[in-house]
Amino acid sequence: MHSKQLHYFITTVQKGSIAAAARALDIAQPAISQQLANLEREVKAKLLERSFSGVSLTPAGEVFYTHAEKIVGEIDNVKTVLEAFQVGQQRVIKIGMLPSIGNVLSLPLLTEIAKNHKNLKVEISTGPSYTINDWLDSKQVDIALTYQQAVDPKFMSVTPLIQEELHLVFSASSAYPQYTKLREKSIIKFWEISELPLLSPGNKDALGQLIADYERATGVSLKHDLAYSGQLMTGLRQVMQGEGVMILPTSAIFHLRESGLVSTLKITQPEMHRTVLAATNKQRKSALNYGSIIDIIRKVVAKENALNHWCGTLEFAASAFAVKSA
Repeated sequence: MHSKQLHYFITTVQKGSIAAAARALDIAQPAISQQLANLEREVKAKLLERSFSGVSLTPAGEVFYTHAEKIVGEIDNVKTVLEAFQVGQQRVIKIGMLPSIGNVLSLPLLTEIAKNHKNLKVEISTGPSYTINDWLDSKQVDIALTYQQAVDPKFMSVTPLIQEELHLVFSASSAYPQYTKLREKSIIKFWEISELPLLSPGNKDALGQLIADYERATGVSLKHDLAYSGQLMTGLRQVMQGEGVMILPTSAIFHLRESGLVSTLKITQPEMHRTVLAATNKQRKSALNYGSIIDIIRKVVAKENALNHWCGTLEFAASAFAVKSA
């Protein structure tokens, strides 16, 4: 029996199926199945009932699960204690974020952390909101930059960063006359978007959920007929080619807007916005001071907001000082 088997077992139970655990851990499903089978052979007990709907604990599995959580928790604690002895060695902090956030924060954040923590290596991973959650839950990342709609209070401790504005994004090229009237506007009302072909993620994604919430609240149905890969850069390429419009924060497109490749309109009646937060895992102990890293993230967010790269309202009290001292 080893810690990897226990980790796979706990994640499978928490996610409710081997397939969901495989997605959360970013590991092939057969590899997890094999490790779970090896674990059951070693303890000489059936731990999981498997069915088409997922997995459930057997009576033996319930007892084993309680002990497995304690063992994995102790292993994590030992690793944390031993980190204090790694004098002079480079430490790693892993940050997960959505592509739209990564677009505006990744480079300045790497620069700012390098200035303040010479012996700290930063690894940034990007993915959809549900993947970011899984990474934080399974402790594959230390800090997750995510949205309020995706927060799970059971295991997340959060720090608000910015209430970002959502804008309509469309091609700036005169080669697509269908958007000429949009380019003459300064704002756009939410109901007017219903007349436009929209590229949007499904409801599994936090942005898709938010758009659906606004549709329900206003009684306005938007056109979701266009095929969308769910990949931000692919969607933006479709936008630049005049194939449709998107609803996005300015963090996702400021570089394209400055280059004259896309145009944006602030959405009104109602305004669309969402809160971005820095989340950590309540169960994760570390010798690293995550609070100091989140302070740096706040500073970088304030800088990008002041540059108009990330439009919205800062959600932390020190924002004015952070901008002035930058």
